[in-house]
Amino acid sequence: MKVKLEDVLEAMNFVNDDTQYYYDVKNEKVLMIFDGMIDGEDNPELIEEIENSFIEEYIPLPGQYEIDEYRIMEEFIYDLPEGRNQDTLERAIQGRGAFRRFKDRLFDLNLEQKWYDYRDCAYERIAKEWCEKYNIDIVGRLKSTYVGFGQWSN
Repeated sequence: MKVKLEDVLEAMNFVNDDTQYYYDVKNEKVLMIFDGMIDGEDNPELIEEIENSFIEEYIPLPGQYEIDEYRIMEEFIYDLPEGRNQDTLERAIQGRGAFRRFKDRLFDLNLEQKWYDYRDCAYERIAKEWCEKYNIDIVGRLKSTYVGFGQWSN
């Protein structure tokens, strides 16, 4: 079995409560289920087959809970050098509206690109772990630009 890395990453970027993604083992492709359709086409038989099948036929891709973007934000913050940026972002993610405040503070602190590089790396790690778990070979190479924890320049 094989899958294109960019297909898994795209699915992970668009996953939400209303959209589910599965890997079709037989056809080696990612399927999107949204609004009662598969990849934009009405196919209730296939939806029922996916819902009733064993994981050997249709493997669910990582969803919101497996991705856990809040945890990724926390890891990003604690990976920053101690100081004003870390303190500001720590406060930003407390309580309601954490995601919006976090993104606003990233902009204010000129850390947007570092965040997106970090997030891309985290998503690639999750995608790779998912592929390893289900013995699926990755087609395409990982493209992370983040070098590792603690590797920040000012």
